[in-house]
Amino acid sequence: MKKIISILMTLALMATMLFAFTSCSDDKDIIGIMQFGSHESLNNCKEGIIQGLEERGITEENYTIEVLNSNFDMVTAQNQAEKLVNKGVKVIIAIATPSAIQAATAALGKDIPVVYCAVTDKATMEGYSNVTGASDVPNFDKQLELVTAFMGKENLKIGVLYSTSESSSPYQVELLKEAAKKYNGMEIKVKAVADITAIDTYTNSLVDEGVDCFVNLLDNTIVGKLSNILAITDAKKIPVFGSEIEQVKVGCAASASIEYITVGKLAGLAAAQILLDGKSASDIPVQTITEPNNYYNSEVCSELGLSLPTSVSAKDVIEK
Repeated sequence: MKKIISILMTLALMATMLFAFTSCSDDKDIIGIMQFGSHESLNNCKEGIIQGLEERGITEENYTIEVLNSNFDMVTAQNQAEKLVNKGVKVIIAIATPSAIQAATAALGKDIPVVYCAVTDKATMEGYSNVTGASDVPNFDKQLELVTAFMGKENLKIGVLYSTSESSSPYQVELLKEAAKKYNGMEIKVKAVADITAIDTYTNSLVDEGVDCFVNLLDNTIVGKLSNILAITDAKKIPVFGSEIEQVKVGCAASASIEYITVGKLAGLAAAQILLDGKSASDIPVQTITEPNNYYNSEVCSELGLSLPTSVSAKDVIEK
């Protein structure tokens, strides 16, 4: 009987120890990462965020890092933000403007800081407290310098598509139009896309209007449909100039690009200041990267009859 009691006590002690270990492992603080959808630029943001956190020693060994992807659906983003807030996460890192808005809205009055990544118009977030982040304002002056050099003329008719669900896109359109004023005869033809399933129709409409080329904005919804656009423009030998390097890799002719891994890393480092240094998000300055690097796709350019201008220094994304 004593032997049985001893065994039972040993088992009870082991169970208690196991419970205690499990409780400790489950008791890690949670970091929420909301990604509006999947394309290479946003994926690079997430990779950069992880790099920024790891640089300060924040890993899944000492925190629970929960990554949620809304697949470009605003309602899903809203639900995900509310889910993270209800869990009492220590910080939400939101990738792209729609996710940032949903995160900041859900966190209002909840004492949960929000760090945004790749929000183009940072004025969008100025109405929220306890928020900071890393912005990705395009340098359209540099972009149009690149476009006119590749196209060999200034009096271009440029097609632009943007999604009405992306709040920062009208701001970008205005920046692009302002930059275009420096060129004689340049015209920006814009189509606002409310129904993304009709992207082919809007693209064909701009082609029918005689655009010489397209310039992409930092519009996640449109970039998510880039393959549809390129299928039409490639057949018509009309170049599309991307807003960053990943678009050039998948078929755009060239781009004056910011580096999204760097944008993400800045957001990760800002979150680390909140988690480790006790800083308030509102006391951390928003970081903005505005100086781009030039990239081109030699295979696409060859198919479109374009070549790297002698006046342009750019890196070929095609590995030789």
